[in-house]
Amino acid sequence: SVAFAPSGYYFASAGGDATARLWTTDRPTPVRLFAGHTSDCVHSVDFHPNINYIVTGSEDKTVRLWDIQTGRCVRLLNGCSAGIYQVKVDPSGQYAVGADAMG
Repeated sequence: SVAFAPSGYYFASAGGDATARLWTTDRPTPVRLFAGHTSDCVHSVDFHPNINYIVTGSEDKTVRLWDIQTGRCVRLLNGCSAGIYQVKVDPSGQYAVGADAMG
């Protein structure tokens, strides 16, 4: 999946190599790599409304919150019984949700 930041300058992509990447619209290479998922497939990515964080969902059954300045995972959400295929952050930034194949 791919998601644009609310400002439109940054975008993030989920990858099949256990990572997500942060890009800018004026550079052909990623500006940040987010590594830490334990399964090859990161299915989904979304931006926090303040643009300081991205959220990823992976086949490793976790949702992770990443700091875009440092590239570090700052929150790990687990407990799902299957891989996470979709993640979303609510407009207030207070909640992040993930859905597996069962919804």
